[in-house]
Amino acid sequence: KFNVETESSALPQAVYENDGDLLLTAEAKLVEIVNPLSTEDDYILAEEFLNLMLLDSIRTNVNDAYDPLSDCETDICENIATNNVGYVGYAFVTLNEENQIVLTVSFGRNQYPDIESSLYLTFNLEIDLNEMEMILTLDTMYLHQTEITKDRLDQIFNYLDKDNIESMITKGTLNLDDYTYTVSLVSE
Repeated sequence: KFNVETESSALPQAVYENDGDLLLTAEAKLVEIVNPLSTEDDYILAEEFLNLMLLDSIRTNVNDAYDPLSDCETDICENIATNNVGYVGYAFVTLNEENQIVLTVSFGRNQYPDIESSLYLTFNLEIDLNEMEMILTLDTMYLHQTEITKDRLDQIFNYLDKDNIESMITKGTLNLDDYTYTVSLVSE
């Protein structure tokens, strides 16, 4: 019921092939959102920013060797995190038809019974030009096709160090109590 495989082909190729400073490239996407002369769609720019910022956060605070599109075939470069019980494989965002951000996190278990699945978190995206902020607010969450309620998510968070998770984000503010992520559209 929960077994689903996320292929590396789903990853945003341009983000993983970026040779420059990921955070500087991400900040340039934010500047382009507020640029009145930009011809790029704000939602696509937001998706690009989030993928760059997510990869930068992973490499800065979790696993600096993470590069799943490289020729490396070890757990350290193929997975975000791994231990003797399981692994977190990929994390990336996409934009759905309703201009919502969908964060996909693939994970698996290395012991019997083998499990490979994905968590899908859908966020409403608001670009507030008056406050010069981009705000994502959790809307729905699914384990493969089974919806997970916010009450269940709160139970899971009781076992985790939320402050540590929030501090791993390299740009913006993640608030796991409110299920929001806020980032300034201008350099801080």
